[in-house]
Amino acid sequence: MDFALDEMQTMIKDSVARWAEKEYDFETRRKLAVGNGFSEEHWRTFAEMGWLGAGLSEEDGGLGGGAEESAILAEEFGKVLLLEPYLPVAVLATQCLLGTGHAGARELVQAIAAGETRVVLAHEEVKAMGVLSHVSTSAGSDGSINGVKTLVIGAPFASKLIVSARTSGEARDQSGIALYLVAIDAPGVERKDYRLADGTRASEISFRGAKGELIAADGFAALDRGYAHALVNLAAEGVGAMERAMWITRDYIKTRKQFGRTLNEFQVLQHRMADMLTELEMTRSALYRALGQLDTDPAKRRLNLAALKVQLGKSARFVGAQAIQLHGGIGVTEEYSIGHYFKRLTFIDSVYGSGAQHLKILAKAIQAGN
Repeated sequence: MDFALDEMQTMIKDSVARWAEKEYDFETRRKLAVGNGFSEEHWRTFAEMGWLGAGLSEEDGGLGGGAEESAILAEEFGKVLLLEPYLPVAVLATQCLLGTGHAGARELVQAIAAGETRVVLAHEEVKAMGVLSHVSTSAGSDGSINGVKTLVIGAPFASKLIVSARTSGEARDQSGIALYLVAIDAPGVERKDYRLADGTRASEISFRGAKGELIAADGFAALDRGYAHALVNLAAEGVGAMERAMWITRDYIKTRKQFGRTLNEFQVLQHRMADMLTELEMTRSALYRALGQLDTDPAKRRLNLAALKVQLGKSARFVGAQAIQLHGGIGVTEEYSIGHYFKRLTFIDSVYGSGAQHLKILAKAIQAGN
């Protein structure tokens, strides 16, 4: 796989960077975070620029790109700590829809890419603990859905939900998971919105006899596809956030003085910055490997993604913590940017299964001789 950017990829990267510099500086982002956490104007721009469909084929309403183009966008968004739900809508929900093979999925994906609707996946449950196949929400023979989904990121701004519900089997069986398309305001749907520590918005959603359109009778493969793409994009976002946090820290220690010398003159701090760079590049390498294996056998893909999440979590925690320590007290103030990077990197470590949970996946594979 060639990771040198081609002309289209360079244009995507540069267009996001220019937009962010002009429209999404830290102060603009901070005001948005204390507001409702979303800008309709920004979302229209994403659609007009083709960013919502950057990772989609032209038949699906996209620019003819793929996972690499989505990752390029995610990395640039990570640098500015984007609050709008690009990943939940344009990656996770979109790829899950395409994985269902449902007749109306492509039309809905095209509407998402055009910015005409927003769809998010309601799948996470409190007892799942990172296990993708855990679904205790149930669906009856008449399609009525009962259960509770948590941490539905982007739900406050969505018009439709993809809901996973069990029609047969035990709570963690891969078989027996159906996917339904449910309107956010459908009867029987109750939503509690909240703000996460990093400023993004999510919801806890209860379903009490809510009914929707069945889009996949056996939906685990679609879920697996959606989360594979989402995890890769999460890692790309983490790379962008770590890189920006590192350079903010470098610039700070070049000006902050202690004992009559700037901090960057102390060798121990130079070594710490070098360690931050090492962790960043190790995650970038793991990301490239996972991108290269995204379309391989699902079992092999899951191991590569587990390895990526382990490295991502380790690096995110290290880079975020070192950035705060090198800044000192100013690093945790609301008005200074580095604390917000720390919060986002901490969230990145925990979402879609923590590093510790993915390490268990790798350990089991090693024990099984895989």
